[in-house]
Amino acid sequence: MSSVDWHGHEFAFRLRVDVEHVESERYIGDYRLERVSVVNMLDMFAELGVHVSFCVLGVTAELYPNLIADIVDAGHEVYGHGMYHEPAFKGRPYREQRHEMLRMRESIADACGVEVQGIGCPHHGMADEDTLRAAADVGITYVESRIRDTESPIPVWRCIEGSDRQVLVPGGQGRGASDYTDRRPYWAELHEEAFSPTGARKKWMELIDWAEANGQMAGLVVHPWMLMINAGEVQVVRDVLTYGKERGAWFASVKGLIELSGRPLDD
Repeated sequence: MSSVDWHGHEFAFRLRVDVEHVESERYIGDYRLERVSVVNMLDMFAELGVHVSFCVLGVTAELYPNLIADIVDAGHEVYGHGMYHEPAFKGRPYREQRHEMLRMRESIADACGVEVQGIGCPHHGMADEDTLRAAADVGITYVESRIRDTESPIPVWRCIEGSDRQVLVPGGQGRGASDYTDRRPYWAELHEEAFSPTGARKKWMELIDWAEANGQMAGLVVHPWMLMINAGEVQVVRDVLTYGKERGAWFASVKGLIELSGRPLDD
């Protein structure tokens, strides 16, 4: 069992909400439904008394600055999800990656006054060394991607190849899941099924059970636009959050994970 002190809790649960109106327009034909769903989610989180992390596209912050400001005003955390959601960072030139991250940071700061400390790389975390270097160069501390430290339950400072800089990368011992829809079947190697409230509730609550039993962190990524088309998902998310709260989870944040990780290696 892990011996991590999760800010006074024995285990952690992290809900990440990906705010990306371009995906709403692509898959359900109306980008405005992303905004409606986020507002509804804010009401739900307030009723439950929980605070979560919103992973925000820069272009969404540009179009809906008041929405991003409302997220912050409600006490939630925002961090970056790239500027446009595509293409993936991995394989792109360093200068192009750096420019996108800089635009993303500026757009979110203009919307809500927050200079984000983290980025959740789009396209299931596809990233490379240039992604890490670009993030560090624009002032991002935590890079959430497929680049992980498999030996650690918490984020770890990682040196960047060809640079004297460091960034935090996630630990690789936790477990996670995402909501899903057959509207974009290419998300997984195997064709995804239509959303099942019964199956999702069971799977996501079992993640919390695993985290509690092992003193680890479990994570769940949800997409507001999916909550608009997946019948029953809103109630499932409510039930999972209630369950995590009742079991005594620390609701993890990027800021809190950075604090757990301490100082960089050379400090």
